[in-house]
Amino acid sequence: MRDIVRKRAGRTESPSLALIDSQSVKTTRLGGQDRGVDGGKKVKGRKRHIITDSTGLLLAVVVHAANLHDSKAAIDVIKLLKGRFKRLVKTLADDGYRGELIEKTKSTFGWILEVVLRSDHSSNFSVIPIKMGCRTNLFLVRKLS
Repeated sequence: MRDIVRKRAGRTESPSLALIDSQSVKTTRLGGQDRGVDGGKKVKGRKRHIITDSTGLLLAVVVHAANLHDSKAAIDVIKLLKGRFKRLVKTLADDGYRGELIEKTKSTFGWILEVVLRSDHSSNFSVIPIKMGCRTNLFLVRKLS
């Protein structure tokens, strides 16, 4: 279905750019095994990692305990893309994905993982425009679950 939607939008079936992001969500006390505490966000529960194309269409999803840091857990969702999208060359991420993940993504899959930093000129919340596709899908995944 994703291929059909991309074609109707005048794009090729295989994306060349992807976006990765995560969202921590609370669970109940009976939340099961894959549960942890995201210390940065102070959320006890699970974390959803998603990768979308630049239009916001889902490419991959992984759910895991919230205590796993983005840079450590991201490889599980990134490896789901291997062999599926022949044109994929770059994935954009926020600053939670810095560190050895950048080099590991390049050496293992041959893809560029580019970290897009927010501007330090503003103390207010601001959306990094290229991340909107990913953020929109995190909202939708939350509403549907």
